[in-house]
Amino acid sequence: MKGLVVREPWIGMILDGSKTWELRTQPTTMRGQIALIRKGTGQIAGVADLIDSLPQLDPPGLAESVQFHGVPPSEQAGAIANGWLFPWLIVNARPLSSPIPYLHPSGAVTWVNLDPGVTQAVALARQESRAEPASVTLRAALPLTPLRPAKAFIPDAAEQEPDRGGATIAKISPALEAELVATADRLGVRVKALGSASTKMRSFIVPTRAGDQIVLVDRIPRSSPRFRIFLAAALDNRIAADIACIRGAQRFVNANTHDHRARHSAFRAFKEPQPDGEPFGHGWLLEEHLAGELFTRFIEVIRGK
Repeated sequence: MKGLVVREPWIGMILDGSKTWELRTQPTTMRGQIALIRKGTGQIAGVADLIDSLPQLDPPGLAESVQFHGVPPSEQAGAIANGWLFPWLIVNARPLSSPIPYLHPSGAVTWVNLDPGVTQAVALARQESRAEPASVTLRAALPLTPLRPAKAFIPDAAEQEPDRGGATIAKISPALEAELVATADRLGVRVKALGSASTKMRSFIVPTRAGDQIVLVDRIPRSSPRFRIFLAAALDNRIAADIACIRGAQRFVNANTHDHRARHSAFRAFKEPQPDGEPFGHGWLLEEHLAGELFTRFIEVIRGK
């Protein structure tokens, strides 16, 4: 296990669930469970899941996303000057009932490789801790307009990218993606780490009585102000009538085939029989401005089947 060194007040905000974006000076490829080290104490204060590294923020994006990173306006100029503009998405934070001491290696500033004995102690302390995963309801705190990443990374709706067919496609905003991930975390839905920043589909694994069900969210939707969700055919056939009753949800329509199906290699995750070509996913559109609420209802319908 690796430990991430975080100073106060930020580590306290992560552990109480009020901060899900840890700003750093560069992106990270690290994913999975990490220990949270309170800087200068030689102790591990908690554990969390590092599930993504979001695109670099520009100054307006930093100002608009204070609900996630917690840097007050009076300190944002310093964050910009020092390059603290790369959000690491940290969820499922749990404080340990008793901090775990460790030996801090000389020169370690950001990450610490914890030895097996410390890792085992952290795992045991996490099991014994009565603390529930920190969660935060982001709908009330989310800005009404999408956050703007730095132009060198993902373009906003005014700077769309061409796809292979020559059409234009606008990537979903970091704010929307962060809200979906945080909503999933609050609902106990597992989020699969992205293979790379260009991964098209974000995978959510929903535990149900019938086994795990996979929900794929298109990170590059062709519809705005809506985003696309795809389900396996068998699951979709069972819940389509219930999803259709959700106000703010509607069927995706494929412009080429005029039905609600689409082909993509990502749909192999559904593990359904496919005689030829790329597998199918059955699509839905959800209103972006109600993302957290609608995604919650979507997950609840899946769990009820």
